[in-house]
Amino acid sequence: MLSFTIFLLATSLICFIMGILPSFTLLLAILWGTSLIIAGLYLKTGWMPILFGFNLLVLTLTAESSSVLFYLTFFGLAAFVMSFLVNLKEEFYQVQKWGIVSAVLGVSLFLGIIYYSTGDVGIAAMEDHLEIYITEAMDDEQTLGLLEFYEKQGISRNEIEKGFSDFAVTLSRHLPAFFYLQAILAVFFMLLLASYISIKHITKQLRKKPFEKEIMPWQVTWIAIIGLGLWLWDRDQMSFLYYAGSNILVILVPITLYYGTSIAVYKIKRQKTARKWILITIIILTVMLPLSVVILLSLLGLFDSLLDYRKVRLSEG
Repeated sequence: MLSFTIFLLATSLICFIMGILPSFTLLLAILWGTSLIIAGLYLKTGWMPILFGFNLLVLTLTAESSSVLFYLTFFGLAAFVMSFLVNLKEEFYQVQKWGIVSAVLGVSLFLGIIYYSTGDVGIAAMEDHLEIYITEAMDDEQTLGLLEFYEKQGISRNEIEKGFSDFAVTLSRHLPAFFYLQAILAVFFMLLLASYISIKHITKQLRKKPFEKEIMPWQVTWIAIIGLGLWLWDRDQMSFLYYAGSNILVILVPITLYYGTSIAVYKIKRQKTARKWILITIIILTVMLPLSVVILLSLLGLFDSLLDYRKVRLSEG
């Protein structure tokens, strides 16, 4: 009972602060999820729904009604699922997998409810805000000086405005991808922080592999194939399917980049003599050609999930 009281007070305090300080939502949500996961290591299964339910009550009393749905679907659902799995003695990567699945389902539910209620998920509103911002920026004194410079290079003001406007449209059409990435990022850090704390003080249950031995689940490759297929198939019309595919690809780039970097670290650590020069070369390439490095590492992480260059799965049996 003492452990339950401690976790009840700790998680409720985090939810209270999150309700009154929404600008710190992501950081506080990570702390909330971490606390719930740690609670799953200590408490009996029956206490977990009570703890989570009381947290939601605190959020309902302190936050705006529209924000409660956001907290629940983006962070709460995944945090509860992970804490429940930890309570059932599942290992790190099973907890991570179902946490990410829960986050994706939660964000999808949120977007579905918003679309059903308003007919929009905020894309049009974001486009309007960006258009207003661009118009105001174009009248700024510093911007006017920059425009004069480009006009001397043969680029007209209308061309610059159109470029910014097209960028604003592209950015707003990928708003769903940023929603999903926010939730996935929160899940990643919730579990990572919980793993660090639990290994230091509680148990080895949530031990993760060394970074250089992590490998992306092969199923993610098929999601990338679907996204690429939709993006290419509807590229001429650039309708819903095109942006659905591009949103999938935007979501997957940071994930594949993470695992591609894992391979690079693995290869560098295996070098005995030329390690310093390889690091210098990578740093120079990253500074001079950042986009090319991102694409290369992303592709490396993507194909490694199928080909297993490091024989990680083979070594695990």
